[in-house]
Amino acid sequence: MSEAREKTEKCMICGKPSRTTICHACEDKIRSEAVDKKIRQEKAGRTDKEKK
Repeated sequence: MSEAREKTEKCMICGKPSRTTICHACEDKIRSEAVDKKIRQEKAGRTDKEKK
């Protein structure tokens, strides 16, 4: 049983121990990068609708 306790999941991004697949810090970073990308695209006048 001690082996099961030692097995902890790790964040798929940074590799640190985490209860979830992606830790909260990495999740926040990914989310903020996506928002920044969207803002840059909108400022440049490009949107997903216009790309079609």
